[in-house]
Amino acid sequence: MIDEVYDPRMAMVPLPSTAAPSASSDATEAWRQMRELTHHPDVLRRTHELAEEIGLTPGITKALVHLSATHPTPMRDLAGALRCDNSYVTAVVDGLEERGMARRLPHPTDRRIKVIELTEQGAALATRVRAVLGEPPAAFARLSDEEAALLLELVRKVSG
Repeated sequence: MIDEVYDPRMAMVPLPSTAAPSASSDATEAWRQMRELTHHPDVLRRTHELAEEIGLTPGITKALVHLSATHPTPMRDLAGALRCDNSYVTAVVDGLEERGMARRLPHPTDRRIKVIELTEQGAALATRVRAVLGEPPAAFARLSDEEAALLLELVRKVSG
């Protein structure tokens, strides 16, 4: 067997595309701009500042957005929402439980499944996190009401 050696030039080779065939260059550019906007340093900084302010890691802070005090969430659903593996979700839930923000409970009909439910304290914090993370980036202030409505319509259209 030949040992594989990392070649940084190979990192530049594009991988086969799984995207829809023949996306227009405008669509490609729009998607690039959307990713750039959502990953803008100001947006990421706001997330990190909020996490620091409330004394949580950014991962735990983001998990709060997907949890509820009234609708227990299966851990595998949280993993799907966070786009991570189950072991990471276990660490996130451990962090929430240690801080008294969530409870890990057995599923009501399938004891193999654990569900997460926010405590009153966790639910209050989740409301605050959703409010802060739900604020659009400052660039959205450049849009008129009509442009914002059109953008919403277009995003809904491409979202499914």
